[in-house]
Amino acid sequence: MEFFIGWSHSDAKYCDYFENTSMLISAVPDNVRPLQKFDKQPKKLMIDSGAVYYVNQIKKTTVEKVFKKQLSFLEDATSDIESISLVQLDEPLIGKITLQDRYAAIERTLFLAWEFMNLYTKSNLPLHIKPMAVIQGFDKASIQYCIHELKLMGYKQFGIGSLLFKNAKEQLPLIKSAAQLVGSSNLHVFGVTGMTQIKEMTKLKISSFDSTRPTKAAAYYSVFYSKPFRTYILASSRVSKSGPRITEPLFCTCPVCLNNPNDILIPSPRKYMLLRSIHNYYHLKETINDVLLEQGGKK
Repeated sequence: MEFFIGWSHSDAKYCDYFENTSMLISAVPDNVRPLQKFDKQPKKLMIDSGAVYYVNQIKKTTVEKVFKKQLSFLEDATSDIESISLVQLDEPLIGKITLQDRYAAIERTLFLAWEFMNLYTKSNLPLHIKPMAVIQGFDKASIQYCIHELKLMGYKQFGIGSLLFKNAKEQLPLIKSAAQLVGSSNLHVFGVTGMTQIKEMTKLKISSFDSTRPTKAAAYYSVFYSKPFRTYILASSRVSKSGPRITEPLFCTCPVCLNNPNDILIPSPRKYMLLRSIHNYYHLKETINDVLLEQGGKK
């Protein structure tokens, strides 16, 4: 199972620190020619449409504009990137309360998927650049319907949305349903944060997932450690949330701690948050690798 670290223009440059980093970058206005910012290119790249961003904008974007934005990212791509997935623009179910509104969003997602596939087909892109459809749904029946229509359009890779603001108990049945219908090796899960989901997805042999958890935790003055996985809050921060606090760095072999382990415990300025992000990514990745080994999978 591949872990894609979600990245935006002001985040830590993960792929410059680690070999074989997979990254998800959204085609939103702040992300301009992002691959120019890295000394090393990611091993795998997923270019999301930024649908969660665009759905909240007064002036709606179009499939064509998003597709052109995605292609602009590729201008700086090198042969170091093994595979690239372009994610269709979709209509998230955020804020859709009534049954009518939910089905309208699914139908809108399917229409956008059809437009996106037409643009992709006409572009004659290299074979390692593939389109990814977004599965929208709120129960097994709606997910099944969405997948059926997306398959008819010719999609082979799928990502499941609709999971924002749902807990693990609510998310897992939807993920299982999608995996059964498209094949777990063809399914990406968007926006995973919890270890419960990660462990269950490993059992299901899900292809990949993405998360921004290392960056968000670092921004909220938290550091990860692995073996076992645990989270500490910086004792020097003014964060009021409960949880164990850390005053001195623990033993760690991440690139940041090998240089100066005390850096991860400095709350600000921003450069220390970025170093914490690198540290957190290292330990989340280590934990994911351990989970994969426990399940008999590959690191």
